[in-house]
Amino acid sequence: MFQFVIILSTVIRSPFDLGRIKNTIAHFTCISEWSHDLDDADKILRIVADKDISKILLSDLQSVGVDALLLQVFKNKDAL
Repeated sequence: MFQFVIILSTVIRSPFDLGRIKNTIAHFTCISEWSHDLDDADKILRIVADKDISKILLSDLQSVGVDALLLQVFKNKDAL
């Protein structure tokens, strides 16, 4: 089984923005894990999902007012 690692650069201006990201991610049942590096200048959001949801995720984030830029999508073989 393959997993996709989606790397996004985001703009976080407030805790409210981070809450909007969390709420948006919660709607995707295919996401197995995610992390957000608030200390990084690019505020990197890393998503691991069962399918490539990068385009719809970007659209959903933008629709709730979160600026994000897709940096990379990696396809990894899930270790069994």
